[in-house]
Amino acid sequence: MTKNLIPFCLFITAAIGLSFCGAVSINLLTGIGVVAIILGALLARDGDAYWQTIFEFFGSKTAMTAILLWLMVGVYGSILKEGHMIEGLVWISNRMNMGGTSFTIVTFLFSGLFAISTGSGFGTISTMSLTLFPAGIAVGAHPALLGGAILSGAALGDSIAPVSDTAIIAASTQEFHDGKRVADVGSTIRNRLPIVLLSAGIAVVVFGVAGMLLSEPTRTDGVSTEGDYKGLTLLLPTFIVMVLTLRKANIFVSLFIGIVTAIAIGLGLHLFSFNTLISVENSNVSGVIVEGIGDMTSICLLLMVVVSLTGLILRSGYMERMIERLDVGVGQSRRKAELAIFTMVALAGIFIAAVNTIANICIAPFVNSMGKQHCIHPYRRATILATVICTFPFVLPYGGCVLLLQKGVEASACGVNIQATDVFFTTFYPWALLVLMLIGCSINHQKNAQ
Repeated sequence: MTKNLIPFCLFITAAIGLSFCGAVSINLLTGIGVVAIILGALLARDGDAYWQTIFEFFGSKTAMTAILLWLMVGVYGSILKEGHMIEGLVWISNRMNMGGTSFTIVTFLFSGLFAISTGSGFGTISTMSLTLFPAGIAVGAHPALLGGAILSGAALGDSIAPVSDTAIIAASTQEFHDGKRVADVGSTIRNRLPIVLLSAGIAVVVFGVAGMLLSEPTRTDGVSTEGDYKGLTLLLPTFIVMVLTLRKANIFVSLFIGIVTAIAIGLGLHLFSFNTLISVENSNVSGVIVEGIGDMTSICLLLMVVVSLTGLILRSGYMERMIERLDVGVGQSRRKAELAIFTMVALAGIFIAAVNTIANICIAPFVNSMGKQHCIHPYRRATILATVICTFPFVLPYGGCVLLLQKGVEASACGVNIQATDVFFTTFYPWALLVLMLIGCSINHQKNAQ
């Protein structure tokens, strides 16, 4: 039914418009989604069936799985940030007396490590632009390369971290053929690990070559690169979470162990106090744990709203008809099907570049339907989704990641301004990932039994 398309189309149009204006607000998009749902109810012929669909998908297993993971990730990431892990990374880079080229490479690796630890691309960009960027300028790194390294590191962590929203959405939305199970986070990460590592290796080489060609004189005026080495100890819980996840341990259990380990290390080394974690004063509850959960509530609500909107399309049968039309060109070719999925995800990243999480949520149901139609394994679908969605939002001048970097550099007061277009060609990791994934979809013919 065409009327069921109106709410979703209204939401997508608003997301694209806000993205191009650089004025995306998670709460505003959630509000628009709610208005779209109510508008759809007014247009629906069968109101009872309409609301039944909305509530069924609003509380679906897909939405609830992602939300519970996000709430745990919010707590985990907040604890790591409070434990001064970034200061530890700055400390070790300072002790190694790096020059501009080596510092650019290390900025990419440290940004990736921080993003893998916290699962937050935006958090990585905002933190690194205020700390590593001015330090890099001080030792002679080229501003555009340094900015590209931060964005590349954020994209690296977002595409591979088991605690990132990208990994969670990519796995939890891709169903097996029986429709009863969804892909697990650890297996999907292992599936894309080779292409992610190869892309990261290419980025390191290109950053090294470009750094030698574009290095600048050192500028130590007013820039501090001091830090606290104790924060490095919080890399241990990140390592534990990664190992447990890749060994197919339950992601909830892995995260819980990571949280407990991080708290034990932080309290043991006096990186933070118990009152920092949770505090009750004058009937007001505050602390890192409370804030971590609060920071995730907006995106959780948005996810439930968008999943409800896509549920209307699923129930209307329009998605199946759209896939059938695509099948005219795809036929029985698995290669063409993967290229079609690649194209859909890329277009979502281009048009909804403000927040790649939103693009991920919106396009995931289409990837799932088309992948099931062509018997593409959910791990493979999740790999295409999680890699391609981490490309264009990190390089386009109107993308939220690029604009956030620009604002962070301005706030750092390092004496260097960076334009949104400066990092378009210097964000090497997303470009390498995009090209390699395109090649992989073009030549991969292996069977993917479900």
